[in-house]
Amino acid sequence: MEHTNQRIASIFENIPSDDLPEAVFIFNKNSVDKNFFYVTGLLNGVFENCGVLCCRDGLIYLFTTLLEEEAARSLDGNAEIIVYKDKKERAKGLQKVLSKFRKIGICFNSISYTFYLYLEQTFPDIEWVDVGKAFKISRMIKSTDEIEKIRKAADIASAVADDIPGFFKEGMTELDLAAEIDYRVKKTGAQKVAFSTIAAFGKNTSMPHYCGADVPLRDGNVVLVDFGAEYMGYVSDISRTYFTGKPEKKAFDIFDTVLAAQSRAFELIKAGISADYVEREARNEIDRKELFRGKFIHGLGHSIGLDVHDDGYPDADFKKEFKENMVLTVEPGIYLPGLYGIRIEDDIVVKKDGCEIITTAQKEPITYEIQ
Repeated sequence: MEHTNQRIASIFENIPSDDLPEAVFIFNKNSVDKNFFYVTGLLNGVFENCGVLCCRDGLIYLFTTLLEEEAARSLDGNAEIIVYKDKKERAKGLQKVLSKFRKIGICFNSISYTFYLYLEQTFPDIEWVDVGKAFKISRMIKSTDEIEKIRKAADIASAVADDIPGFFKEGMTELDLAAEIDYRVKKTGAQKVAFSTIAAFGKNTSMPHYCGADVPLRDGNVVLVDFGAEYMGYVSDISRTYFTGKPEKKAFDIFDTVLAAQSRAFELIKAGISADYVEREARNEIDRKELFRGKFIHGLGHSIGLDVHDDGYPDADFKKEFKENMVLTVEPGIYLPGLYGIRIEDDIVVKKDGCEIITTAQKEPITYEIQ
């Protein structure tokens, strides 16, 4: 409960004083909002059609279906649990609690317009204010507990990534490899994979968000994987590129260039430095080579946490500067449509005087034999 209280306090601290609500409200109506798990710290349950109201004085009202009641009661401390078995009971429970307040914060980007209209029409005396930015700011700076969970997820992903070349077999498909990775992620200690695993062979590696197909592995293919582990609600995200057979020299040149861009970012990232500057310097490592100029077609990375894209790199809310205890990916890549793509992605924790790389899988341009 201590972590929950600290997180709720942080959210209220990050709301402008002239717009400060009496409470913040999250309800999982059309989708499950990870902010719900951020403020409750609950690890079990899905909590569809459930919600939570967090008051400035620390009191929590948790609204839950019978389906999730047992999981909800693991939330100890200063919490009142309201259980309902149908829509009528849910409406009654919400009415009883929410009508006590005159100003409540909600995350506009996490609810549908239909649900917003429902709140306005059902509770006409309540002023609803957007507190989405406060949640974003709070979640971007990780606590020690959060970092340790992400570190464990990174350890799992790293161990699996180092084993992947041993999975290569003549004729195995992209879907086979993705399934093997997913199995190993769970076998190594994760509750689940962080997102849909990408496994691409040959020319398919040039599509950053390729979905995978019944494409067989052939000697000489470039193999690109992008996957992550979820551990106690928190995720990692790693990409590795492997060579098989006898790759052409250009492939090694691309690999070395991508690695140089990532290394440049690692050299620069620390608390207080401009995110734009770091990205520009990393991109320059690629663009200075005419053959690869303009072939790095996405951002340098993103924040990870409860979501694999907790947010992007620090924006104007952080003066576009890295802050201590942000946890981010660094993932430069070069993509040559119709040929192949090479991406290398690692997870880092921003420190006062640098950054700590928490994914440890090897990333040298080694050529592997297919069994």
